[in-house]
Amino acid sequence: MTNPGTTGSSAHRGTATGGRDGIPSFAFTPLARTAHLKALNRDALDSDANVLLICSPVGTGKTVLLSQWTARQSARKFPGGVAWLTLSGAPHVTPNLWQRLRTMWDLPGPARGPLTTPMSEAADLADALAARAQPALLIIDDAHLATDPVTLAGLEHFLLHAPACVRTIVAARFEPPIRWHLLDLSSQLRRWTGADLAFSAAETEQICRQHGCELDDSGIGLLTDLTRGWAALVRIAAIFLAAREEEPATALAALAVPPTSISDLLAGELISTLSPGLRLFLTYTSVPAEFTGPLADDLVGGGAAQWMHELTRQNYPITSVTRGGTTWFAYHPLLRAYFQAELNRLGPGVAEELHLRTALYLRSAGEPALALAHLLKVPHRAPLLDFLREQALAMILDGQGESLFDGLAGLDARLLADPFVRLLHVVDALARTDIAAARAYREALEHRGAQADSLVDQDTITALRDAVDIELALATGTLADLGGGEISAATGQPDVDCYLAVESATARFAHGDLPEAEQRLRAAIAVADVRAHPRLRLRASTRLAMAAGLAGSLTLMRQRADSAVHFAREHDLGHTAEAANAAALAALGGYLQGAIRESDGPTMALAEQQLLDGSTGPAGGWPTYLVATLAASDNTDDHSRDAELLRHGFSRLLDTHPTMMSGGLIPFIVWRLLAVRETYEAQLLVDQARAVLGESPDIAVSQAALESAAHRSRVVLDLVQPLLADPATHTVLAVTAWLLHARAHDELGGKVQARQSLANALRTGAPEQIVRPFLDVPGALTLLDAFAESFGQHNAFASTIRRHPLVNRLSRHPTLTDTELKVLRQLPSARTTQQIAEDLGVSINTVKTHLRGIYAKLGTNSRMQVMVVARRSGLL
Repeated sequence: MTNPGTTGSSAHRGTATGGRDGIPSFAFTPLARTAHLKALNRDALDSDANVLLICSPVGTGKTVLLSQWTARQSARKFPGGVAWLTLSGAPHVTPNLWQRLRTMWDLPGPARGPLTTPMSEAADLADALAARAQPALLIIDDAHLATDPVTLAGLEHFLLHAPACVRTIVAARFEPPIRWHLLDLSSQLRRWTGADLAFSAAETEQICRQHGCELDDSGIGLLTDLTRGWAALVRIAAIFLAAREEEPATALAALAVPPTSISDLLAGELISTLSPGLRLFLTYTSVPAEFTGPLADDLVGGGAAQWMHELTRQNYPITSVTRGGTTWFAYHPLLRAYFQAELNRLGPGVAEELHLRTALYLRSAGEPALALAHLLKVPHRAPLLDFLREQALAMILDGQGESLFDGLAGLDARLLADPFVRLLHVVDALARTDIAAARAYREALEHRGAQADSLVDQDTITALRDAVDIELALATGTLADLGGGEISAATGQPDVDCYLAVESATARFAHGDLPEAEQRLRAAIAVADVRAHPRLRLRASTRLAMAAGLAGSLTLMRQRADSAVHFAREHDLGHTAEAANAAALAALGGYLQGAIRESDGPTMALAEQQLLDGSTGPAGGWPTYLVATLAASDNTDDHSRDAELLRHGFSRLLDTHPTMMSGGLIPFIVWRLLAVRETYEAQLLVDQARAVLGESPDIAVSQAALESAAHRSRVVLDLVQPLLADPATHTVLAVTAWLLHARAHDELGGKVQARQSLANALRTGAPEQIVRPFLDVPGALTLLDAFAESFGQHNAFASTIRRHPLVNRLSRHPTLTDTELKVLRQLPSARTTQQIAEDLGVSINTVKTHLRGIYAKLGTNSRMQVMVVARRSGLL
């Protein structure tokens, strides 16, 4: 078995030996690191800079990598010689540094006099190398052990004045205290850190295999994250895991508490040299997974900047990341685990106080999920209960419900049974549009009955219950059963009151009170801004767009929805249900106004998410998904497939959770089905919607579309007349009804009534530029052509529709006769012309005549091409 310390020259001395040139050799076969060797060629040979500084902690593989690389350099690359110098820190070594280098490079020594100093010797060596003018390589390993000021001055002078033909690599745990910035300013310096030396996942897997440790991809990923690719730690961990008898996952979990071999390495090489004050700083600041300067000050009582400067000077393995303008620091996971073990030795009181301070800071920094993790480690429950009252709902509304409930899962059953916590489960399920889970949680709460006490007062319970009931009713199509959405009294809890305002406003506009709904939504937006709840603000903004759509203001709906989508992207909320709903409303507005969408469609509205039962579903619910599919279908060629997707999705929606938006979608889906001649399927869908949703204007228009396709014009007139007489009919439905009215009169020979109905459709649709019904209703465009320039002030709108790009793209080839359609539908069967004639009971010549007509109308000249075009256009 390989010695665990064989990753560096100083982690375990005695594992490396050196020859005359000082290059170490090892008693093991190092890992071949091809990518790193190439990178060394780039930075040490091909770069304009002639000094490479490699600073990384013990055991990160500096010496091993450099020895591999140096051994590969041929004498032709460095005819002046290769010198490898490993410093030991012994007082008798550094004064002879320059003489040793002269010997390695076969340079004659200058005459020594009484005024000879290490500085003058370094200068003489640089001059001698310049005079020889031969490429040479110098590697100084363990350079951090150089502490003598005179030696350091000589090293600085040599690095600054060595000729360009000399390449120098300095390897150290931390930067020797010389003026490196002078080399930076003269562009002579390249730097590598521990991150540049870290093992990749593939290299970690190789090390594991060397030691007989077999891990799957997830195990390798976990080990890589835990060790951060630190070579010595990877090798020690592989040896540790190979010796364990349990399953790899269990053994990996055990690494969270560093085994003795890792602790010995960390303590012996990194920690034992630290001052007591610095060790205490590291112990206290290891409590949070990440910390900022102010948090470190809170934990240690001030002076964090000085301690951080000292750690940086010693090149301690600390990473940093900037989020929202704040820099967060983190220790290596295994180092943090070591110091957390040290924390336990200080007693429970110290740890409890540090966790409380950390939680308080993280709450104020807007990191409630991180704060919760620390509160759960405090034995006393009072701080946790205060946190739940003030932050739990906000966490859920911000999409952090999983973190909340995962954290609470191990607590006592009484807290988990609290009605407030159970209602939070409903809110979380609704936020994820997992309606089945939301309904189950709500029913479980109802069956359990009242509980004597709770985290919050009864007013808060009532308000939150009212809000989730409205949201659940909206999601399940039962909003009409809840009354008018009367708002509960203010609770004094801003988050609860804001959430209730959004939901009660939704109930108000569902019952037709749009002014009151908008007022409540605007108030909710103001509170959400003050409380910094972007997701709740997004929800209120999306509902405002929905309110505009219900009022028939499509342009305002699109503006509000587009603004909500932009807000979602700015705040990284593009994955949420609210963002999907906003995107769907924007797409629906564009669809109704005939906007040309990009070919990829409204992808945000088509996003999916995992539900509680493990299945996947649309992030914004099925209505959102159907709207997105509808809007995207204008840019696809396979209209039959699109129509089937819409039919299947809408049928599923009706079977599971019909919503307030459900009825409004059915006319558009019916038009799609009729366009591909799926009349029977369209009728079944309308019947299903009528059974679930009851009679409504949307159902009436959909049935009228079916009757129009069957040329039952008088039935069409009977169906649409009540809608045209009702001023409350939605604008889009009114335009569609007028167009059906016009077509029915035209078929009955009433040209005057047809033109007047067409004019009414234009008058109704012009203010909001409602284009879609003119594209959907068969014969509408033909009537516009027939009565062109006879609509007065609406002639411009009529011309816009007639010239619309979708007019040609959505052509359904309506000129095929019924017999031609029958012949066309026989073609995919591969039956001969004679067999088709026999099936239809006509002569073969008649079939051939119909085939020629089909070819001409579809612009093709072969049976195969006809089937391709027919499938794309929905005729097959």
